[in-house]
Amino acid sequence: MRKTPAEPARNDGRARAVKAAMPRHPERGETMLDSRTDGANKDTEIDTTPIPIMQTPAACILATIGFACLTAWGTYIVFAPVLPLLSYNAAGVGIACLLVSRLAANIVLGICLWKADVVFTHLRRFLIPGALLFYGPAFIVAALAWQGLLFAVEPLSYVAWGLCGLGELSLSLTWTILFSMMSARWTAISIALGGALATPLFLLVAGSASPALGIGGIAFLLVVCGTLAFYLLVRTDDSSLATMRAYQQTPTISKRAAFSVSLHGLVYGFATIMLCLLGITSIMIAAAAGIIGSAMAILWALRRTKSKWDTKAVQRMTIPIVVAALLFIPFGGEAGRTVCGTIAVATLAYATLMEWTDQVVTNAEFQLFPVKRYASGRLAQWTGFLVGAFIAYLAFRAYPLTQIQLMLLTCVIAVLVVAAFSFYGADDSEAKQELFEIISSNVPIIDPPRNATPFRERCSAIIERYGLSAREAEVFMCLAKGRNVDYIQQTLFISSNTVKTHICHIYKKIGINSQQRLIDMVDFPTDL
Repeated sequence: MRKTPAEPARNDGRARAVKAAMPRHPERGETMLDSRTDGANKDTEIDTTPIPIMQTPAACILATIGFACLTAWGTYIVFAPVLPLLSYNAAGVGIACLLVSRLAANIVLGICLWKADVVFTHLRRFLIPGALLFYGPAFIVAALAWQGLLFAVEPLSYVAWGLCGLGELSLSLTWTILFSMMSARWTAISIALGGALATPLFLLVAGSASPALGIGGIAFLLVVCGTLAFYLLVRTDDSSLATMRAYQQTPTISKRAAFSVSLHGLVYGFATIMLCLLGITSIMIAAAAGIIGSAMAILWALRRTKSKWDTKAVQRMTIPIVVAALLFIPFGGEAGRTVCGTIAVATLAYATLMEWTDQVVTNAEFQLFPVKRYASGRLAQWTGFLVGAFIAYLAFRAYPLTQIQLMLLTCVIAVLVVAAFSFYGADDSEAKQELFEIISSNVPIIDPPRNATPFRERCSAIIERYGLSAREAEVFMCLAKGRNVDYIQQTLFISSNTVKTHICHIYKKIGINSQQRLIDMVDFPTDL
């Protein structure tokens, strides 16, 4: 086996990832490399390499709980102007503090895009004690303000919530990285269940009888979220992190995609601030409706190997609902606004869960570095949220609009949302081509053994020679055994669209156009 001198070091990581991706024994967790000979004999090799922590069922359960706490905390932040952590201020000041926190989050996300490797290297420090530094002041200021023991409450609130925005890296990014290492079989259901569990957790905390209970409850959820993330991150072996560090750092998110994501954020910010200005009752109703979006996400997760839904399909289903909710906001008074805001928030909650799942699964499937992808997507989302929240504050509080003016405003926003989908969501061929160019670049030159008669060795020779990724290696093994798309998606727990994409990449890399040709290459290695 030989490699070219100029081959990047990440090819070694890719080779290790291919080995790690082979099917595992369902009971012992050992890697099983099934093989097929020309006769009836079967050659099986067993690799006793320990299973990565994020591939274990226990980690999936902990990740579900951690993600539920993270989602409850994220919901609490956006509704904070009317909740105990921030409602000690006037509504206008509370909304301003929220906007300051999101602006600070955008700044730190920009830094994350600029210094992605540095952020990844020091992730554990960002998590602990970073979370205490970032989030602690907001809780301290709130507790003292409710007791009347604090002077200069307003400026201290701005500082505390600015630090809170900087905490964007300490939790959300950590969970994105952890989920990117989870088996695709469990990722969707873990995120969906976490989203569903977050709704009762938020309602329990937000509906507390006293500010002290409310602040203590959300602090407890935050501690649980950070502790679980830190535990799983510490238990993750260095080799897994080193492999992820070698992942491709592009593509992140295209300008067209960023525009679409930012428009979703704008609607979310607009609906959120509108509900905040309507009061705590509207917030509780909207939060309770989030369980509907989570239920849809669970249904999709359970059927994801049988369904052809993807992010574009999710957008096709949610955008008409969001647009309809926007257009009916000017009618019905406060009750009508509550209903429309609730529908928009519940729909966007579902879309967010689906987009989160799509991102982390894509990171794992195509070996994409999660830090920059996370930062670029969140930057677009929070930028849109800032704009939408500011517009809502002006329209409903600072300079209340008449019904006609509000109709014009919501129509403009609705048109922008539809235009963004038409511009971005209709065609993703450009992104797929970019992914193909990335995963097929820097392919190592390896001489396969001519005497590799066992089935597994013949497959491994082809996999290494053509530089197939870890997931492509699994798909290749199934194809070489004559399996079809339905069998592969059920076995690997991925969608049919993902299977077809991998098959397309495999054929292009090897230079063939049929499964029969692939089987012939394995059965007759002298043709290589």
